[in-house]
Amino acid sequence: MFPLIANFQRPLLAMQLPELPAGPSLENVRGPIEAAGGSGIAPITLAALVVLLMVGFFVWRYLRSRQRSATPIDPQTAAMAELDAATQAADDERFALLCAGALRRFIAARFDLPASSQTSAELCAHLRLKGEDNSRIPAFLERCDGVKFARQTLTPHQRIEILDTARDLITGLKVKETPAA
Repeated sequence: MFPLIANFQRPLLAMQLPELPAGPSLENVRGPIEAAGGSGIAPITLAALVVLLMVGFFVWRYLRSRQRSATPIDPQTAAMAELDAATQAADDERFALLCAGALRRFIAARFDLPASSQTSAELCAHLRLKGEDNSRIPAFLERCDGVKFARQTLTPHQRIEILDTARDLITGLKVKETPAA
Protein backbone atom coordinates (compact mmCIF):
# COMPACT_ATOMS: atom_id res chain seq x y z
CA MET A 1 0.00 0.00 0.00
CA PHE A 2 1.08 3.59 0.37
CA PRO A 3 4.16 4.03 2.63
CA LEU A 4 2.87 7.30 4.26
CA ILE A 5 -0.41 5.78 5.28
CA ALA A 6 1.42 2.79 6.70
CA ASN A 7 3.48 5.07 8.98
CA PHE A 8 0.35 6.70 10.38
CA GLN A 9 -1.16 3.40 11.27
CA ARG A 10 1.68 2.54 13.69
CA PRO A 11 1.29 3.74 17.27
CA LEU A 12 3.00 7.08 18.03
CA LEU A 13 4.94 5.70 20.97
CA ALA A 14 6.68 3.23 18.79
CA MET A 15 8.11 5.97 16.60
CA GLN A 16 11.60 7.14 17.44
CA LEU A 17 12.69 10.79 17.24
CA PRO A 18 15.80 11.51 15.20
CA GLU A 19 19.01 12.43 16.97
CA LEU A 20 19.83 16.11 17.51
CA PRO A 21 22.63 17.53 15.41
CA ALA A 22 25.92 18.35 17.09
CA GLY A 23 26.09 21.91 18.43
CA PRO A 24 26.49 23.99 21.57
CA SER A 25 25.37 22.61 24.84
CA LEU A 26 22.04 23.78 26.26
CA GLU A 27 23.17 23.38 29.86
CA ASN A 28 24.29 27.02 30.42
CA VAL A 29 21.28 28.76 28.88
CA ARG A 30 19.63 31.32 31.19
CA GLY A 31 16.00 32.44 31.12
CA PRO A 32 14.77 35.94 30.28
CA ILE A 33 16.28 38.78 32.28
CA GLU A 34 13.77 40.94 34.13
CA ALA A 35 14.29 44.68 34.02
CA ALA A 36 14.61 46.46 37.33
CA GLY A 37 11.66 48.70 38.23
CA GLY A 38 8.96 46.71 36.48
CA SER A 39 7.75 47.01 32.94
CA GLY A 40 7.92 50.12 30.71
CA ILE A 41 4.21 50.02 29.85
CA ALA A 42 3.16 52.55 32.50
CA PRO A 43 5.16 55.53 31.12
CA ILE A 44 4.09 54.70 27.58
CA THR A 45 0.44 54.50 28.63
CA LEU A 46 0.74 57.79 30.52
CA ALA A 47 2.36 59.52 27.54
CA ALA A 48 -0.33 58.19 25.17
CA LEU A 49 -3.05 59.41 27.55
CA VAL A 50 -1.50 62.90 27.73
CA VAL A 51 -1.27 63.09 23.93
CA LEU A 52 -4.86 61.88 23.58
CA LEU A 53 -6.08 64.50 26.06
CA MET A 54 -4.19 67.25 24.23
CA VAL A 55 -5.67 66.23 20.87
CA GLY A 56 -9.14 66.07 22.43
CA PHE A 57 -8.70 69.54 23.91
CA PHE A 58 -7.69 71.06 20.58
CA VAL A 59 -10.57 69.34 18.75
CA TRP A 60 -13.00 70.63 21.40
CA ARG A 61 -11.67 74.19 21.06
CA TYR A 62 -11.90 74.03 17.27
CA LEU A 63 -15.49 72.77 17.33
CA ARG A 64 -16.46 75.31 19.96
CA SER A 65 -15.00 78.20 17.96
CA ARG A 66 -16.96 77.10 14.89
CA GLN A 67 -20.21 76.99 16.87
CA ARG A 68 -19.90 80.58 17.99
CA SER A 69 -21.95 82.61 15.62
CA ALA A 70 -20.58 85.82 14.30
CA THR A 71 -22.24 89.00 15.38
CA PRO A 72 -25.48 89.11 13.40
CA ILE A 73 -25.49 91.84 10.80
CA ASP A 74 -28.52 94.04 10.51
CA PRO A 75 -30.40 93.17 7.27
CA GLN A 76 -30.42 96.82 6.25
CA THR A 77 -26.64 97.13 6.67
CA ALA A 78 -26.04 93.92 4.74
CA ALA A 79 -28.32 95.07 1.91
CA MET A 80 -26.58 98.44 1.68
CA ALA A 81 -23.20 96.69 1.50
CA GLU A 82 -24.51 94.49 -1.31
CA LEU A 83 -25.71 97.56 -3.20
CA ASP A 84 -22.29 99.15 -2.79
CA ALA A 85 -20.74 95.99 -4.24
CA ALA A 86 -23.22 96.09 -7.13
CA THR A 87 -21.74 99.39 -8.31
CA GLN A 88 -18.58 97.47 -9.27
CA ALA A 89 -20.47 95.19 -11.71
CA ALA A 90 -19.31 95.75 -15.27
CA ASP A 91 -22.29 94.47 -17.21
CA ASP A 92 -25.90 95.55 -16.80
CA GLU A 93 -27.28 92.05 -16.25
CA ARG A 94 -24.96 91.42 -13.29
CA PHE A 95 -25.75 94.88 -11.90
CA ALA A 96 -29.51 94.27 -12.03
CA LEU A 97 -29.09 90.80 -10.56
CA LEU A 98 -27.09 92.14 -7.59
CA CYS A 99 -29.50 95.04 -6.94
CA ALA A 100 -32.61 92.86 -7.08
CA GLY A 101 -30.87 90.20 -5.00
CA ALA A 102 -29.96 92.71 -2.29
CA LEU A 103 -33.59 93.86 -2.06
CA ARG A 104 -34.88 90.27 -2.07
CA ARG A 105 -32.49 89.17 0.71
CA PHE A 106 -33.45 92.23 2.74
CA ILE A 107 -37.15 91.43 2.33
CA ALA A 108 -36.50 87.79 3.21
CA ALA A 109 -34.68 88.75 6.42
CA ARG A 110 -36.96 91.63 7.41
CA PHE A 111 -40.35 90.06 6.67
CA ASP A 112 -39.48 86.36 7.02
CA LEU A 113 -40.52 85.51 3.46
CA PRO A 114 -38.88 83.04 1.05
CA ALA A 115 -38.12 85.93 -1.31
CA SER A 116 -35.26 84.23 -3.16
CA SER A 117 -37.41 81.27 -4.20
CA GLN A 118 -40.38 83.31 -5.42
CA THR A 119 -40.98 85.13 -8.66
CA SER A 120 -41.32 88.90 -8.54
CA ALA A 121 -45.11 88.65 -8.84
CA GLU A 122 -45.36 86.08 -6.04
CA LEU A 123 -43.13 88.17 -3.78
CA CYS A 124 -45.18 91.33 -4.33
CA ALA A 125 -48.42 89.41 -3.69
CA HIS A 126 -47.12 88.23 -0.29
CA LEU A 127 -45.90 91.65 0.85
CA ARG A 128 -48.28 93.83 2.81
CA LEU A 129 -46.71 97.27 2.83
CA LYS A 130 -47.76 100.79 3.74
CA GLY A 131 -48.10 103.65 1.31
CA GLU A 132 -46.41 103.91 -2.06
CA ASP A 133 -44.07 100.95 -1.45
CA ASN A 134 -46.88 98.72 -2.78
CA SER A 135 -46.26 100.06 -6.28
CA ARG A 136 -42.53 100.88 -6.04
CA ILE A 137 -41.32 97.36 -5.27
CA PRO A 138 -43.10 95.71 -8.22
CA ALA A 139 -41.87 98.49 -10.54
CA PHE A 140 -38.30 98.10 -9.26
CA LEU A 141 -38.31 94.30 -9.60
CA GLU A 142 -39.93 94.54 -13.05
CA ARG A 143 -37.22 96.93 -14.20
CA CYS A 144 -34.47 94.63 -12.89
CA ASP A 145 -36.17 91.61 -14.50
CA GLY A 146 -36.24 93.48 -17.81
CA VAL A 147 -32.50 93.98 -17.65
CA LYS A 148 -31.82 90.41 -16.48
CA PHE A 149 -34.11 88.51 -18.81
CA ALA A 150 -34.90 90.83 -21.75
CA ARG A 151 -31.31 92.07 -21.91
CA GLN A 152 -32.27 95.73 -21.75
CA THR A 153 -29.32 98.08 -21.46
CA LEU A 154 -28.81 100.71 -18.79
CA THR A 155 -27.24 104.12 -19.07
CA PRO A 156 -25.08 105.35 -16.19
CA HIS A 157 -27.97 107.62 -15.18
CA GLN A 158 -30.38 104.65 -15.08
CA ARG A 159 -27.92 102.69 -12.94
CA ILE A 160 -27.84 105.53 -10.43
CA GLU A 161 -31.66 105.65 -10.45
CA ILE A 162 -31.88 101.91 -9.76
CA LEU A 163 -29.36 102.17 -6.91
CA ASP A 164 -31.17 105.15 -5.38
CA THR A 165 -34.53 103.40 -5.66
CA ALA A 166 -33.14 100.26 -4.02
CA ARG A 167 -31.60 102.29 -1.19
CA ASP A 168 -34.86 104.19 -0.66
CA LEU A 169 -36.86 100.96 -0.59
CA ILE A 170 -34.49 99.31 1.87
CA THR A 171 -34.43 102.27 4.26
CA GLY A 172 -38.14 103.02 4.01
CA LEU A 173 -39.99 99.68 4.00
CA LYS A 174 -42.71 99.53 6.61
CA VAL A 175 -45.07 96.69 7.36
CA LYS A 176 -48.78 97.36 7.06
CA GLU A 177 -50.47 96.78 10.40
CA THR A 178 -53.26 94.26 10.24
CA PRO A 179 -56.23 95.08 12.46
CA ALA A 180 -56.61 92.87 15.51
CA ALA A 181 -59.46 90.41 15.07
